Order: sequence, then C-alpha cells, then structure tokens
Amino acid sequence: MGSVKVDLSKGEKRLETLYPLSTPEGVRALLDNIHHVRAGRFTRGDYDAVILLIDFYAAVEGAKLTERQGEVVYYSYVKDLRQDEIADILGISQQGVSDHLNAAVRKISSYIQAREEGKHE
Repeated sequence: MGSVKVDLSKGEKRLETLYPLSTPEGVRALLDNIHHVRAGRFTRGDYDAVILLIDFYAAVEGAKLTERQGEVVYYSYVKDLRQDEIADILGISQQGVSDHLNAAVRKISSYIQAREEGKHE
C-alpha cells in the first residue's frame, strides 16, 4: 500500500506566522482576530487554534497583568467596546485605556518571549 504524506504541523505554522506571540504586533493581531480564531475551533475543527489559544491564555495568566490592564483587554477584545466606551465605564481617559492596553500587550509578548528563551517554566 502507498502512504499519504500529510504535514500535520501546517496549521500550526500558519498560525505562528499570522500571530507571532513573542512580539507585541503578533499579540495585537491575535487579539484583533480572537473571535475568528475561537470560532475556528468548532467551525473548522482547527486543533492548532486550540493550541494557540491555550498558549495565549496561559501567557495572559503568566504575564500578571494588573487588574486595570485585564479589564481593558476584556472590554476591548471580549466585549468589543471602543476605547471611549471603555474609558466611560472605567472612569479614565481614552488615552489611559490606550496606555493600559499597550502595556498589557507588551507584558504578554515579553512573557512569551522569555518563556521561549527558557526564562519562564
């Protein structure tokens, strides 16, 4: 019998290219498309999306975001609110929302980069 060669890591490589989580740009790209990636777990049976999300959520926990940073990420990417709406809810300026969001993205990517370099277990 013949054999079929299938690259089982193809999807993972594709997601790693689209969302390099060790960079702030990659974290932001994933956050911008988080609903699509989440849906892919079910609509496409995308196992690699599951792995990516597990890694991402573990990094969010490991990055030890402040309470405010966590709130801003939640309202922005889970609830899909605009920064001015988040600012009203939290009683801070829109610039404050932006600053918290940028700091959270940097913390997450720094945590992942350090983990990849063997500095976090």
